[in-house]
Amino acid sequence: MAEPVASDAPSRPLPVKALLAVAIVMVMACVGGYLASSKWQAVRQEQQRLADPLRAFTDEPTAEKQLLTLQAAIRANPQDSAQWATLGEYYLWRNAYDNALLAYQQALRLRGENAEIYSALATVRYYQSGQHMTPETREMIDKALALDASEVTALMLLAADAFMQADYVQAIAFWQKLLDLNSPRVNRVQLIDAINMAKLLQNRQK
Repeated sequence: MAEPVASDAPSRPLPVKALLAVAIVMVMACVGGYLASSKWQAVRQEQQRLADPLRAFTDEPTAEKQLLTLQAAIRANPQDSAQWATLGEYYLWRNAYDNALLAYQQALRLRGENAEIYSALATVRYYQSGQHMTPETREMIDKALALDASEVTALMLLAADAFMQADYVQAIAFWQKLLDLNSPRVNRVQLIDAINMAKLLQNRQK
């Protein structure tokens, strides 16, 4: 504590309220100057960026209504894994694989182990690698099927990859398994067409 300065007049302490008022004025003056500075503006913008759950996503050239609706829903409730998964699907259909991957990864973090999300992640990785079955993609598929042996997307990926590798017997087996599931997620007409095409190509191999 500083020693009192000598004075001819008798010393007496300032009232506490007066000291508080002076302190507030000084703080407000300092804060006011800081708020007006470009440094504060930069800090504030960075705080807003870090607080935005969508900060890791690159902006689309044109913000479509569906994307804006999804982003608004996620900002309103960042813990909603279903909205994150829907956002992943939105980006996947537009071949924006980096953004799709980020969205599905966040959905998985929020929801926990989930066969459909693992399959979605595998789909992103598969197309990201130019339709090649990488070890990471296969790992995601295996995780999905371990949770749900009838997971449609995982089986579709295996069938598609077998077809790409000209393993038509395996592709037909996977597609037939999907048909036998009678899942509403399966387009039976397209699957039957795919099986017939695989059989045709298989016969040409003989």
